[in-house]
Order: sequence, then C-alpha cells, then structure tokens
Amino acid sequence: MNERELSEKAIGGDDDAFLSLMQFHKEALLRTAIAFLKNDQDALEALQEVTYRAYKKIHTVREPAYVKTWLIRIMMNYCQDQLKRGKRYVMTGEVDETIGKKDEY
Repeated sequence: MNERELSEKAIGGDDDAFLSLMQFHKEALLRTAIAFLKNDQDALEALQEVTYRAYKKIHTVREPAYVKTWLIRIMMNYCQDQLKRGKRYVMTGEVDETIGKKDEY
C-alpha cells in the first residue's frame, strides 16, 4: 500500500492505516524533533505526543497528499511550544560548582 492510500484510509478512520502512516513518517518526524529539541529522549516524547494529537485530528485533513506536511507542522508547533515553556533546562558549570557547598553568610 502506498503513502496516498494509507493517508486516505487513515483519514477515513482506519486505525491500522494510521499506525502504518506514522511508522512511514517516523524518521522524518524524529529528525525534526531532534533538530528543535537537541535531545533524543525529548524527541521520542515529542513523537508520542504528536502521534496522539495527529490521531485525534486526522479526520480533519482535507488532502491526503499533504499528510506528511501536516504531521511535520504538528511536530514543529509542539517543539516550539516546549521550547517556549522552558521545559528544557541547560546545566551550566556555575550551578554544578555550587552543588554540595554550604552557604557562607
């Protein structure tokens, strides 16, 4: 079954076709998430969330040929939201040096 047929069936409510479609686009979605989030674990979490969001809204896609674009856009929006929320914290050497030291007053 080709991508277009999978897309049409998924839009029509076929759960197996939806899962196959997500598997088909998994690599592109993960690459997008890693490019934004710079972390494999966060990228996998993003893939799970995007799969859920896409599943809930797949019936709204009007043109099966644009499913990949639609999925990538959901991923980009999710990643941008995560970055805005400050979900990812970057440890600096400054913080590491203070761990375990007593406060001096």
